[in-house]
Amino acid sequence: MKQQNNICRHFGVCGGCDLQNVEYSKQLENKQKFIAELLKDFEVETLNNIVPSVDIWYYRNKMEFVVGKDKAKNIVAGLREKNKFYKIVDLAECKISLKEVGEILNIVKQWVKKNNIEPYDLITHQGKVRYVVIRHSKNTNQLMLNFVITGTKYQFENNEQSLFLELLESLKKFENLNSVYVSINNKVSDNAVAEELIKIYKEDFILEVVNGIKYKIYPSVFFQPNTKAAELLYDIILDEVCEGNVMDIYCGSGGISLQLIRNNNIEKVIGVDSSKDNIEIAKANCELNNIPEDKVEFVCDNAEVFLAKLWKSKFISNLSTVIVDPPRPGLSKKVKGILSDIGVNRIIYVSCNPAVLKEDLKTFIKFYKIKKVIPVDMFPHTKHIEVVCVLEHR
Repeated sequence: MKQQNNICRHFGVCGGCDLQNVEYSKQLENKQKFIAELLKDFEVETLNNIVPSVDIWYYRNKMEFVVGKDKAKNIVAGLREKNKFYKIVDLAECKISLKEVGEILNIVKQWVKKNNIEPYDLITHQGKVRYVVIRHSKNTNQLMLNFVITGTKYQFENNEQSLFLELLESLKKFENLNSVYVSINNKVSDNAVAEELIKIYKEDFILEVVNGIKYKIYPSVFFQPNTKAAELLYDIILDEVCEGNVMDIYCGSGGISLQLIRNNNIEKVIGVDSSKDNIEIAKANCELNNIPEDKVEFVCDNAEVFLAKLWKSKFISNLSTVIVDPPRPGLSKKVKGILSDIGVNRIIYVSCNPAVLKEDLKTFIKFYKIKKVIPVDMFPHTKHIEVVCVLEHR
């Protein structure tokens, strides 16, 4: 079937996708050219062909859908309109998310309307319901829903809980529904991050399995949004790691660190993250996979602080590889400086923001050669690209 026959009915208006009308092979070709052009001023030994996504439809395992009103004051739920932040596209489907999205959002809208619940208004900062966050474990088919609302835990437990339990009854028609939360968020800034989490149904987490490694996915946990592409991404990283000790900076809940145990040549992995919640979940994932502490260790610390301590550690004597998977702003000047001073044999830089990677490489190329660049298409039908950059000490 031609790709054009699959295009979402909301494409062109919805801001979720940019490229559904472009054949997937052409999308890959354009992304390859973009990376080549971006890094043309560097001496790159090998620029690999972009790794395609296994799935190009219904591939995302997490989406945040906003609840609001249209001009006619009708209840709507979906994604922001392209280039119009205050307008919401009322979605009947989302072809990069979950096939049941339209049905789930419709149940929520009917519930909001029936109970005269006010959606949150970005201009007045008034209203109750802000977001419906949908997470779906692609390999175990478990569904998590998280309703982001304003208010307090006391208000919810004493005045609102019965309303949400009524909504829950309608949603139980989805047999794979395994976890439901309500999140409190009173911040003026528009995001789906919770100040407080309240579980109202079943399990604390949903379970995902990637390359044989099990992960507990909680509402606040970052997980690579394209599960099938993440399997390929982790394999690429594993193939580029040298034997010896490995350090995983910005390890999150252990996504990359736990994959490394599949390489028998690795002696020990230390994962570092500044989030206490991430580290606790990473340790729980370690136990879930029966990984001994002498093989993988997780440390809650700021990257700069931990790296500064390394000089006094025996771990550094056999440290062969450092993996960095930073947030979109990239690495701090201090982290780049310390990593350059350590002089580890190999740095594997995983970037979700190639433009920032380019800037960070300007520091590293004084000490490292760019051995390999491997683009991975984690986000079909969008302009976003994940890149694995392998740096080897000169």
